[in-house]
Amino acid sequence: MHMKKFLSLLLLSLLFVACNPSQTAKDDLRKFTERIEQKSDKWSDADWDDALMHYSEICQTLDQYKYTAEEKVEIGKLKGRCQAQFVKHSFNNGVNDATDTFLEMSGAIEGFFEGLGK
Repeated sequence: MHMKKFLSLLLLSLLFVACNPSQTAKDDLRKFTERIEQKSDKWSDADWDDALMHYSEICQTLDQYKYTAEEKVEIGKLKGRCQAQFVKHSFNNGVNDATDTFLEMSGAIEGFFEGLGK
């Protein structure tokens, strides 16, 4: 008899979470945060563009609901973790771009002096 009661409560709680859009929005942010932290090192620039759009959509959805102070702190932490990943990606791209520019400039200078010598 206790097992039936447990299963009924479990089903009821699952239905509550499934029917609670504010909870769904928080869960989407949590899943997105985990994905960006675990898999983003293999993403292309197009993947990053898609991620930024998806993050923006999640944030817009979250803004539609009222949350408790505790939930707001949790959401803020998740957003901060996502934003840190976006910043790291931008920084790495900037470093790579600067390195490429430096290499091209080095080659241009070398080529210039080679051209003068001929």
